[in-house]
Amino acid sequence: MKKLRKFSAVSLAAISIALGAASVQAVQTKQSIPLNMQQQPLMTALQNLSSEYGIQIASFSEDVAGKTVGTLSGNYTLTSALSAVLKDSGLRYIQVDDRTIAVGTLARLTDQYSSSSIQTIAFNTAADYEEGLAVSDDDESMDTVTNSHIQFEEIMVTATRRSTGVQTTALTISAFGGEELEKKGYNSISQFIDTVPGVTATTEGPNRNRVIIRNIATSTQESGSSTIATYFDDFALSAVSGGAAEIRLVDMERVEVLKGPQGTLFGRSAMGGIVRYISNKPDPKEFAAGFDMYLSDVNDGGENYGGHGYVNVPLSDKMALRAVGYYYDNAGFIDNVELGNKDANDEETYGGRLAFHWDITDKFSTDLTYLYQKIDAGASFVTTTRDPGDLSIAGDEGPDIPFDVEARTGIGGIDRRHTDSQEFLNLKLEYDFDAFITTLLATRNTLKTGFAFDQREFVDIRSGCVCDYLDPDSGRVSGDAQTDILELRLVSSNDTKINWILGAYYEDSDTLANQLITYYGPTQYLYGFIPILDGEETIDYTATAHSNEKAVYAEVGMDLTAKTSFKVGYRRSHIKYDTIDLKQEGSFVVLTGADALLGIPFETKENVNTYKFSLEHQINDDIFAYALATSGYRRGGFNKPTIISPFSTYNSDSLWNYELGLKTKWFDGRLVANLSAYLIEYTDIQLVVQDPVTFARSTQNAGKAEIPGIELSLAYQVNNYLDIAFNGSLSDPKLKEDVPGGVTGKKGDRLPGSAKENFSVSLNWESPIFSQHTLFSNLTYKYTGERYNDFNLDLDIALPSYDLVDFQIGLRSDEGYSVSLFAHNLFDEAYIGYIDRQGTSFESASTNTPRTIGLRLKYDF
Repeated sequence: MKKLRKFSAVSLAAISIALGAASVQAVQTKQSIPLNMQQQPLMTALQNLSSEYGIQIASFSEDVAGKTVGTLSGNYTLTSALSAVLKDSGLRYIQVDDRTIAVGTLARLTDQYSSSSIQTIAFNTAADYEEGLAVSDDDESMDTVTNSHIQFEEIMVTATRRSTGVQTTALTISAFGGEELEKKGYNSISQFIDTVPGVTATTEGPNRNRVIIRNIATSTQESGSSTIATYFDDFALSAVSGGAAEIRLVDMERVEVLKGPQGTLFGRSAMGGIVRYISNKPDPKEFAAGFDMYLSDVNDGGENYGGHGYVNVPLSDKMALRAVGYYYDNAGFIDNVELGNKDANDEETYGGRLAFHWDITDKFSTDLTYLYQKIDAGASFVTTTRDPGDLSIAGDEGPDIPFDVEARTGIGGIDRRHTDSQEFLNLKLEYDFDAFITTLLATRNTLKTGFAFDQREFVDIRSGCVCDYLDPDSGRVSGDAQTDILELRLVSSNDTKINWILGAYYEDSDTLANQLITYYGPTQYLYGFIPILDGEETIDYTATAHSNEKAVYAEVGMDLTAKTSFKVGYRRSHIKYDTIDLKQEGSFVVLTGADALLGIPFETKENVNTYKFSLEHQINDDIFAYALATSGYRRGGFNKPTIISPFSTYNSDSLWNYELGLKTKWFDGRLVANLSAYLIEYTDIQLVVQDPVTFARSTQNAGKAEIPGIELSLAYQVNNYLDIAFNGSLSDPKLKEDVPGGVTGKKGDRLPGSAKENFSVSLNWESPIFSQHTLFSNLTYKYTGERYNDFNLDLDIALPSYDLVDFQIGLRSDEGYSVSLFAHNLFDEAYIGYIDRQGTSFESASTNTPRTIGLRLKYDF
């Protein structure tokens, strides 16, 4: 009779196939089978998986004791099922040989399976299980471990409104697990989104970013409507400046970046792609809490400090609360040399969320989430500078000096800042009818914005301040948007050859916009002859805008064979947008004639159709292929009339994305290699066009573009300690015809802000160094290629390529705490995001945060 190997302070529990099962089979990691497991202890769940997949799962009893898992329903491969049941447990799994999986902490697995001579015992009879793993004469010894390794944990995503593994989802998606975000200390999308192949991003400061997916871009300077959408869980978020809403990433399950049009299931300007924040949900199984704090120093700036924490409180076995709170105080690094204000672009961010979950019955559940976040920050712009001279004398200032992005300086009669407060309340009701799941979603999202900005350069004034600013004590803010969304979604079960999704969507948004521009300074003359006096209100403006979208959508999939399926999707949207000016006062208003529009409503309506077609095929257990054709749109609008231009409308622009993808695993899952190739046809592009006669600027549907590209993602588990990842893309975005209107884009020009290439490399290393402690480090290198500030070099300059490096090293304990040293932008690269030109010669350029070095302390109870 074989003897069970002894391990210090631990007993190895081998979980056999269920009573009366057949002999152990070879591990089939990609075989997908239906599962329907209720909430249960982790040990029981592993027993059930062992039985369902016909393989042996061994676990260390100390590691799994006291842990439970939630429900698991749907079609799962073995790897995706293991990933689901081990999520948030702190445990990993290792494939010992072709018949056995072992489960435990990383440190324990590495210690026990690093040698090729380790042997364990296979329990193949019901008697073994009934005897509580007592060893009997009929036990069979397992094969010697000759090629043990730890596989990559596949992240489960819900991009298709179903829970699927990244490797078997028929679209190009990059997913960042919550554990990865925590290990690297990321709390904002702007810290890592440029590691995604095919994505470029620039920042103007916290919550002021411009995210371009697959080079679907039309301008570096005009704000326009966004070509991407942002979601928190299942709920759309309002964003500022056409970017991604930067909800702080505290206590997150994962972040998903979906590339290409997602207009069928998501709608809402999702023509370029979607960024989704998926939060950790309240867990009735056990209490949990933790905190994360940091202290750092930014080059050319000062000290940063902040932290966040979470707590999960079970209220019963069916009900739980989860709370999150955070506060960050980060130093600025750009000096306003005119006012003598150092580090003028500092940041203060605080907020939190409260989530409630209740399993009312086994089939009916509800989730309620409230979030509030406020950001007060300076803008990250360097500018043309000049000696201000005697501020009381107009014309005493010195000559213009071109901006220097490395000097990190700027000028202005007021510090350029912004304030954003976001608040939402989300309700989710879900009922399982067995044949399908019905989900009702309701949300109210409020976004209030304010800013301070000196507009003087636009009117060729070189001193004083044409201050675009509203005092918060006045009760007015620059923007106050409230959006209500209702969505009803029905999703069929996974156990039929035909599956479907049906939905109805309603969105209603009201926005109140205010602007107050006041001049402070010595008497000056606009354009040489129009006097402007100290304290003069030049513009006092109030307007309301209303938008409404009603949509229905459907997606139907059919299993053509056991390995091949086809899907078709359709969405029909009715969109309405209108606005009316309520107040137009001030000396500038008289000059422009804008007061003539007071009280006149302007409106546009349109119907938009979007489509999806996909064919997917599981070639073998490790290779998944798909073909995809999807369409997307961006809402249209109108141009208000001016004294030199009439009222005009423009329609939604649209695009088709044609894509082929291959997702593969090699060397028993140690290498993951995914490749996609796409061709985007972009039509009726919304571009700002200048009239060659009147020089009036307006948005028009002008031009076509074609964007071919390829994207590659590689992840390789070198050994038990080290893994390496590479993400890269090549693209060639070009206009297919001239843009009308004077000197502008021509056929063959690149789209503004687009980079032909970008890539990133990351290395993650961790190794046990002594009892219950692991030393870890990670290094990330990011490269973004040259971009144009406009369509061609005759119109504007090229923006240089840049590369950034982040590094971290630390110590983590199995008891829950970790301490680490980190460096963001290790080599202090200063890049130009884009250049904004104001007046005849003044320039401002967005730039990034300098080298930041700090210390993190993290603890999970």
